[in-house]
Amino acid sequence: MYEIPKEIKSKPKLMGLEVKELIIFVVSFFLFLTILRDLVHGVLVIPYLLIASGVLLWLVLPSGNNPRLKNYQSIRLYFQHKQSSYHALDIQQVINKYEFGDEPNEQ
Repeated sequence: MYEIPKEIKSKPKLMGLEVKELIIFVVSFFLFLTILRDLVHGVLVIPYLLIASGVLLWLVLPSGNNPRLKNYQSIRLYFQHKQSSYHALDIQQVINKYEFGDEPNEQ
């Protein structure tokens, strides 16, 4: 009789984008249209606007590598990556490479 919602933590969306993403998109679009447009030669204004719009749309699309993140979030994580972080290795794979070389034995 009562309908149970499947997703409780849904975020409000406008035009398919979350409010935060929509604000980022609009502010970036106005930045490209006003401030940075003056730095482009008059002949290249139309290609500049097309490429800038395409890049902005790509940034708010879901990431191909991580479907829970958007492309701009993936880029931010890439630049925040610590090189000194620990990554676990498969010890058996390391031992096999050390003892048997890179190529597996054919038996």
